[in-house]
Amino acid sequence: MWIFFSIASVVFTGLHGYAAFSGKSMAKGMAFAAFAFTALTLLSEYAMVVSWVQAEDWSALLDVVPSMFPMLVYTVILVAANGLLLFAGKKDH
Repeated sequence: MWIFFSIASVVFTGLHGYAAFSGKSMAKGMAFAAFAFTALTLLSEYAMVVSWVQAEDWSALLDVVPSMFPMLVYTVILVAANGLLLFAGKKDH
């Protein structure tokens, strides 16, 4: 599920960039969708890890949790990109 959410967040970030620089009125909606899917990505990964802890699947945790740091970097990059696009896009007036 987190894969779907992460792909959707990247797609909506791209759409937000397009809408912001072309002066489309849907730019803020695309930003909201990008932020929402980024948050859903993190929440779905957290839920996955919680289910492994409850099942006491320590080998899965040892394999996956150390490699989850790139997801935090991904989140910082997408939040920064969407934040910059909110301020740098074409103004409606």
